[in-house]
Amino acid sequence: MKRFFSLFLSFVLLFAVCACSREKNLTELEEIQQQLVEMEGYACTATLIRQTENGEKIYETKQYYKSTGEYRLELTAPETVAGNYTVFDGDRICQYNPRVNDCIIRDVPESQHRSELFLGQFIKNYMQSEGVSVETASFDSSKCIVLEAVIPGNDDGLATEKLWIDRESLLPVRFVISDADDKERYRMDYHEFTFHPQFDADTFRIAE
Repeated sequence: MKRFFSLFLSFVLLFAVCACSREKNLTELEEIQQQLVEMEGYACTATLIRQTENGEKIYETKQYYKSTGEYRLELTAPETVAGNYTVFDGDRICQYNPRVNDCIIRDVPESQHRSELFLGQFIKNYMQSEGVSVETASFDSSKCIVLEAVIPGNDDGLATEKLWIDRESLLPVRFVISDADDKERYRMDYHEFTFHPQFDADTFRIAE
């Protein structure tokens, strides 16, 4: 009888631990999702790796994004492109090249692909995707939650995307866009990431 009671108690304790673990994971995921959904904007530095037919292209970047759609992407390295930036003010895109001191301004049609490298678009895709997956993974010795979304449309070059979130800081650490063959096309490794920053008045302004 004592043996039965001991086994029963062990089972109850194990069940309680497992239940707490599941509850913790659920709370953790909900917290991550809530943070992304309520994101008003972010600023970050990141390494952008782009796969091309001629090999890998690596850029150091600064990025600024508002939940209303405005964004700014600055290239800081390599030296050949440092100082180039793209800014979208909500209606128009400006692409600036300091080597010719020229800003090409154009009106753009509504398109998700122009902002696919920013997390705002990922959040929209994630919330709309059916059968999205959530998994845990190790990344640079950190434990992460990985969220996956399907990119709408018929572009085989941009099919799915994954976002790695550090489970301790709850900050994004990696973002990957893959093609229809599940080959990586773009990867963003975040270094400094700030939610809800105070943007300067000129951050998203296009100078005439």
